[in-house]
Amino acid sequence: MSDQKGQDAAENMRRGARTGQGQGPDPKDAHAPRSGAASPGQAAAANGPEHPASPSSPSHLADQGPASLPDIPPPAAPLGLAASERSAHASPWISPVSTTPGDPGDPGDPVDPDAPDAAPTRARHAVPFPHSPAPLPDGDAAQSFRVLAEHLADWESWEDASGKVVFVTPACQRITGYSLESFRANARFIEGIMHPEDLPLWRKHREMVASGAEMVEVEVRVRTQDGRERWLACTSRRLHEEDGAPGGIRFSGRDVTDRKIMLTQMKHQAWHDPLTGLPNRALCLDRIDRSLHRARRGSDNVCAVAFLDLDRFKVVNDSMGNPAGDQVLREVARRLAENIRTIDTVSRLGSDEFILLLDEVRSEEEALVTVRRICTSLEPPLEVAGRQIRISASVGVVVNRGGGCADEMLRNANIAMHHVKEHGGDGIAVFQPSMLEQAMNLMQLEIDLHRALDNNEFFLVYQPIMSLHDRKLTGFEALVRWNHPERGIVGPSEFIPVSESTGQIHQVGRWVLAEACRALAAWRKQQASMRGVVMHVNLSARQLSQPGLVEQVAAVLRETGLPARCLKLEVTETMLMENPDYANLVLRRLKEIGVRLCIDDFGTGYSSLSYLQQFPIDTLKVDQSFVARMCREPGHFKIVQAVVALAHSLGLDVVAEGVEEEEQRIMLSELSCEGGQGYLFSRPMPGEDVPAMFADRPKGH
Repeated sequence: MSDQKGQDAAENMRRGARTGQGQGPDPKDAHAPRSGAASPGQAAAANGPEHPASPSSPSHLADQGPASLPDIPPPAAPLGLAASERSAHASPWISPVSTTPGDPGDPGDPVDPDAPDAAPTRARHAVPFPHSPAPLPDGDAAQSFRVLAEHLADWESWEDASGKVVFVTPACQRITGYSLESFRANARFIEGIMHPEDLPLWRKHREMVASGAEMVEVEVRVRTQDGRERWLACTSRRLHEEDGAPGGIRFSGRDVTDRKIMLTQMKHQAWHDPLTGLPNRALCLDRIDRSLHRARRGSDNVCAVAFLDLDRFKVVNDSMGNPAGDQVLREVARRLAENIRTIDTVSRLGSDEFILLLDEVRSEEEALVTVRRICTSLEPPLEVAGRQIRISASVGVVVNRGGGCADEMLRNANIAMHHVKEHGGDGIAVFQPSMLEQAMNLMQLEIDLHRALDNNEFFLVYQPIMSLHDRKLTGFEALVRWNHPERGIVGPSEFIPVSESTGQIHQVGRWVLAEACRALAAWRKQQASMRGVVMHVNLSARQLSQPGLVEQVAAVLRETGLPARCLKLEVTETMLMENPDYANLVLRRLKEIGVRLCIDDFGTGYSSLSYLQQFPIDTLKVDQSFVARMCREPGHFKIVQAVVALAHSLGLDVVAEGVEEEEQRIMLSELSCEGGQGYLFSRPMPGEDVPAMFADRPKGH
């Protein structure tokens, strides 16, 4: 006990000048009635024959009034004396500690008082004090005690059996500002300065002590003389005479205001976001659960959750720095908090994600109206670091009538929010069960992708690229497929975006590159007609930005023995324009090792003609969407004609995708388009079928 010395000192002030060892209470049974102090005979036996009980010790403390006590009672013996050296003064026990079993006269090394076998024994640092003035050995001991009592940090007082305050320490004045005489004159003075909300708790605690509880603890607030509020940790203990008669009540009070403030701050930090001061995820979930509980009780109202994610917030952080990003988040939090209803909650989930809990709305339509009104507050530009920034948000909304839990509502709102993100952002979407099904399928697809490479579930098919002039085979495009053990063949349009988002595209892309190069190298050895064939392999955006791509391509060419001129890597114009300078650097390094380059799906993405002439490109591929309608729509024919003319002006050859009709082949040939691929020539085929196809196809047919 950290306050043991101070509590013992105050306790012993009421005891007579006697020594000996009494029976103390078990600390485990602090709230159970305790046995009285040891009888005088027991005390004498414990002290031994050299220290009989003092005949001058008062037997009934209740007979002594407060007038017989000095303001600061002197000690009966110097503090430094050992137990065997103290004069014959017996004392009841205060804070018992355990000693070595079997040796009641020797305190020994203290052990845990809460241990099962703990036996009550001598009070730790117990100092006997007379109830009335007694002769002192010398004046130094009295002065030492006065200094000790005056500087006790804890508030100690003693009420005798009749309820009179016979002793109180000056700490009461330091804590409350009220004089020592105020508390000494009236035992109930503390109730007059106590916080009204805590007064019933205080009286209950006093009733428990009066009803037989040996020790009761409570924390209450008191008003100081200057109007401040302080927290007191109070402990009241019943005191007993040696014969078991009531000896009054000892009160100990410790100022724990700083600890309370710290705990309040820690609690606030545990439930709130430090940047914005808004409730955090934990408090948000708690309030959603409470709202669902109210909805389950049969109310006509429902609760709605809106998951709000700021659009392009990363651009602010990357371009202006994190301090600017923090300023944006604080301003967004302020605007959201100012525009919600008093019964609603806005929380920050993390990063640029906020949650709106709309409580007691009557319908989905009302929830959407409220969300739109709140989101409108984000439209005015924000002033950040001297610049005006406009913020928009993608919002997913879910409405619930009490079913499920808070985590499910957040999950569903998050799914709806990502649905908005996938369609360009800056909008609101209401959750639908089909969105959850799609998200679950996507998650399962991601899990299955992790094992696909290890289980050899990927395979390649090859679509021939033909010369439109003489139908001569000029190359193949390697296309990856996934033989899913449960779903069958899965196309790249379904799993490539997932593998890009998870980073697995690096492993898949390297496998595709190595497998395609290995296949062409083997075909070249089997048939001389394959010597001039080129293998087209697609690169993803993440592969193009991957450090070490050039070294990886060079290593694959060395491992497979395929000449670099027989490999043509395809990229899209959108990929190139994401970071044109870096893309140009990578493409030039690939050209240096002899690899050819092609822009795929030309005309469908964003491109710049000024950059286009800078890239070291060999081939343009016209997207099949233009080829498919060029025979029936003059506009598409003009686009194809312009692309072919542009490519030729830059010294590039052209390949048309999706050629399915002979009329298309003829028109493309008349435009001087060099190559084409599509169902007119062949569907994509497994690698094992390629040699047989060439054996059956004479050159030039």
